[in-house]
Amino acid sequence: MKKNNTLKVLLITILFTFLLTWLLPITYFNNEIVTDVRHQAGLFDIFNYPTLTFYYFGTTAIYVLVVGAFYEVFNKTGVFKKVVDKIVKIFKGKDLIFFITLISLLSIIVAFCGFGYELIFLLPFVTAILITMGYDKMTIAMTFIGSIAVGYAGNLFSGSVYGTYADTLSIGFNELIWFRVLLLVLGIALLVFNVIRYTKKDLIKKEDNKEYLPEKIEIKSKKGKVKKAWPAIVIFDLILLLMIIGSLNYSEAFGISIFEKFHETVMNVSIAKFNIFAKILGSSLQSGSLGNWSNNEFTTIMILATLVLALIYRIKLSDLFDDYKNGAKKFALSAFLMVITYTVLIITSNHPVVLTILKPLLTATNGFNSVTLSISMFVASIFNIDAYYTASAMLPYVTSIVTEMTVYPLVGFICQVMQGLALLIAPTSAVLLGVISYLKVNYTTWFKKIWKFCLELFLISFVLFIIINVI
Repeated sequence: MKKNNTLKVLLITILFTFLLTWLLPITYFNNEIVTDVRHQAGLFDIFNYPTLTFYYFGTTAIYVLVVGAFYEVFNKTGVFKKVVDKIVKIFKGKDLIFFITLISLLSIIVAFCGFGYELIFLLPFVTAILITMGYDKMTIAMTFIGSIAVGYAGNLFSGSVYGTYADTLSIGFNELIWFRVLLLVLGIALLVFNVIRYTKKDLIKKEDNKEYLPEKIEIKSKKGKVKKAWPAIVIFDLILLLMIIGSLNYSEAFGISIFEKFHETVMNVSIAKFNIFAKILGSSLQSGSLGNWSNNEFTTIMILATLVLALIYRIKLSDLFDDYKNGAKKFALSAFLMVITYTVLIITSNHPVVLTILKPLLTATNGFNSVTLSISMFVASIFNIDAYYTASAMLPYVTSIVTEMTVYPLVGFICQVMQGLALLIAPTSAVLLGVISYLKVNYTTWFKKIWKFCLELFLISFVLFIIINVI
């Protein structure tokens, strides 16, 4: 159990969800509430749904494997270690400043861009730095997963998180903006405090983490000079920059439509009635203007960046194939777990039993109640870990019983906070499973260390809910 703890916890969660379809009737809202209907998941379904999961969410695995391949090639340039050593040297003796800077940076990126598992692009980089600084893998996991959870809870302008709830509730992007900023700041401070407290309370044991550290390699040009580091640094920075500017919600959050218009103009350029750019770039980018990019575009960028690195640093084609294989292998378990966890979402989407569980709680009081709604949205987020599916499954019914539209901004705020908390501890969280499996931290060990921070973040959030409700 200790060896494959995380995998077993996930499988138990999937089987439990499967069992719920037999114990409970389904409930869903489609203009009116439909309940007391039985629709069990059959024996063949339990084997078919994982297949559907890979069909719908397989791009997640590809993205993660490509991240591993990129870092393997990045390591072979010798620049990875130079950058890590330089950063460690800059922050030597300034650990608190480093954690404040790192956690703030990661949380703010998530708050603006809505990155979840996409931020795994930075995981090997952050891991190498913290291990070189002498910290253990639990510290890395707390820092990384905690930052993403805080970015979700205090989400500001992301179309995939706050935007999902805003669209469903028909509210603007500036609703409760200062409360969301306040929660983001408080969440960052709370996470820094917990990370520092953990490192002081639990003496960091020296672990054999050589597999996470970059190698000292020097690639020389034909003239015998060591290749410059700046091309690899520029390429790495460009990947992150393109991911960020490709995900910012320009049109809805900021009212900027120039990128969509530019994209449409470029795609419509034709020569002799032949849409040249549309054909070259491909159909997958037809609706992919800046602000609408996803892991598909990020995967393509990383593959191209990896090939450019190989050309610049004279990595042989045969070695490049080996690097791809070895890099992907390091993330193989993470990729598998991150995809298979969506099986729970597939089950609850086809057999909506979650609302059956939560309907009595939601109707326990008349109209809006922040306590019952918070608990309900937290439970719903565990089963439907993606914001889109949580909103689709819950909010049509919530808005049917909460008709006072003035509280909808608070409803949306509660939704994103509970999504962040679920992401932090739920065994269905792709981010959580991907990170702890990469770091080889068991789920139960993680839960024992993180539940206090989760509770603290919830209490701070709930105080803000009460203040907003009173105001």
